[in-house]
Amino acid sequence: MKPALNSPCGSRGHPSCYPKCKAIFNRKLHEYLMLTILSFMVAVATHSQATMAFSRPFYTASTTKCVTIASASKLHQSSRANELTINEDKEESENIDSNILTREDLNSMTITQLKNALKSKGKKVAGNKSELIDRLLQTDNGREDSVLPSNGNGTSPTNYAFSASPIKITLQQPVSKETKPIEEVNFVTLRFNAKLNDMSKHMDASTAPKVESLLLDALNKYEQHVQNQTANHSSYPRELIIPNTVSFTNAITAWARCSRKDSPHRAQALLDKMHYLYRVRKWPHVKPNKISYNSVINAWAKSTERGSGRRAEKLLSDLWKFWEDEGREGELKPDARSFNSVINAVARSREKNCADRAKDLLDEMGRLYNEGDTELLPHAVSFGAIINAYANSLEEGASDKAAQLLMHMESLYQLGFENAKPTTFVYNACMNAFAKDPFISGSNNDAAKKAEQLLASMEKRYEEERDGRVKPDCISYSTVINAYANRATVNSGINADAILRRMIHRYLLGDNKCRPNAVAFTATIKAHSAAINATISSVDCAEDGDVNEMIQASARRCEDLLQQLCLLRRSYAFDQSLKPTGVTFELVLSALTQAGDWDGVLRVNKLRDEESTERVKVFETRSRL
Repeated sequence: MKPALNSPCGSRGHPSCYPKCKAIFNRKLHEYLMLTILSFMVAVATHSQATMAFSRPFYTASTTKCVTIASASKLHQSSRANELTINEDKEESENIDSNILTREDLNSMTITQLKNALKSKGKKVAGNKSELIDRLLQTDNGREDSVLPSNGNGTSPTNYAFSASPIKITLQQPVSKETKPIEEVNFVTLRFNAKLNDMSKHMDASTAPKVESLLLDALNKYEQHVQNQTANHSSYPRELIIPNTVSFTNAITAWARCSRKDSPHRAQALLDKMHYLYRVRKWPHVKPNKISYNSVINAWAKSTERGSGRRAEKLLSDLWKFWEDEGREGELKPDARSFNSVINAVARSREKNCADRAKDLLDEMGRLYNEGDTELLPHAVSFGAIINAYANSLEEGASDKAAQLLMHMESLYQLGFENAKPTTFVYNACMNAFAKDPFISGSNNDAAKKAEQLLASMEKRYEEERDGRVKPDCISYSTVINAYANRATVNSGINADAILRRMIHRYLLGDNKCRPNAVAFTATIKAHSAAINATISSVDCAEDGDVNEMIQASARRCEDLLQQLCLLRRSYAFDQSLKPTGVTFELVLSALTQAGDWDGVLRVNKLRDEESTERVKVFETRSRL
């Protein structure tokens, strides 16, 4: 078999060069097939709708490798958003042949690519993008090139080819001229933020200062680099941490969870630092958001410092103003968490009229919701905080306002607002309002009976729904017992005993939340002591001659309750929740003294000494362990 006349080696069919021609032909055929597949992959990646036409590769005598991209005109017109970079060697990563590109093609290129093309032509690379494009399109005689190399009839050829060694082909989406480039967060910053987030979950007193120290160190290094670096953001080294909004928010959250007294001040200082960097230094990547504000508000909500509620209210007002100044940006608009946090902060502040101020914020949420802001839904915790604030206010009519809020919650829940369902905390707060209201206690309106009715409502609701959110607990029963103790009537001790027995009965049935503790027993003893005082001051009982008998019965019951409490404590390995306090012993001794039971006084004093001795032994045993 003889080779064709036009053999690859150009020998015009000489028999001696047949093996060489065959090897060259096979190698070039393999290259042609591989490059044809490569051209097809490029067309698929650019989602070109044009029909791809693959041409026969053009070979030169000086090279055996080539890159053929067929139908170049259609490819460029259908994929203007993509940049095709062909590298001749590893040192020069981008090389553009401007002789086959239009002005529109060059506009889609980056400045770096344009400068590389000018370097390859030996032309000047200084100037803006428009000047670089003009310089690339300028020929030696000073006129501008055509769109593509002409084939003589004024049209562009369908097929053309490069004679280059392919190393890498990169398809890259160009940056739109109308959209500002987004500042990306590098990997080191992401890892730094993740570390701060993990540390901020700790609630001890030592973690928050460490988090802030790490943040400030990274911030100082970044500021030094900004001062020394005149290039744009892309020139920052990859190992440089760039603190952003997430970094500062993690540090603020760490202070909000910290147990130190100066935590809210430190969190506030970081928020002020964010505003300084954003407004004065013009750093958009540290712009505060509502999460930053909410964390500072939570810090003030947990603070017992005087004026913490006012500071939380001011932060909410500042957030509203910041949202307005920034064009009502969605990430800055106060949400339900913002309002609920401020309500909790104000309600817990113990300031004058704090309950009414918190109630006003709750009404403001309702107004905004009715106007269309459906995200502003109050939470049961906020209702409970306001009700508890009314209970602690000791103002006239406070218990009535607390009951109205509870009924309002019931109405909202019936209307479909699941978050407004009254919880155990809310019921306990309302019962506490009745127990502490001095304007109801001692009057014809029995506040203790109202508290007991709420407790019965809780028990019935739990039995019907089996919802743990409304399950009565030890605090529920102890609050009602305390309400009877504050009522100070002849029957206070009897009523308190009945509530305590209901509590013990639920615990024996397996409800661990109703386990009796020293608070419940002490409140019951206090109720019996109050009954003794009411009996002594009762004229009717004195005329009947039953005063001494009723006093002695109440005093014996006080001693029995104390004995039961001490026995329970010993059976539960001296559990601290069952430890009788000095108030407990004093109430029992006072009741026995009023009853004239001196033997009982001696028994109680002996029991107190035994408890003190056992306490010392337990302390020594635990110290050795």
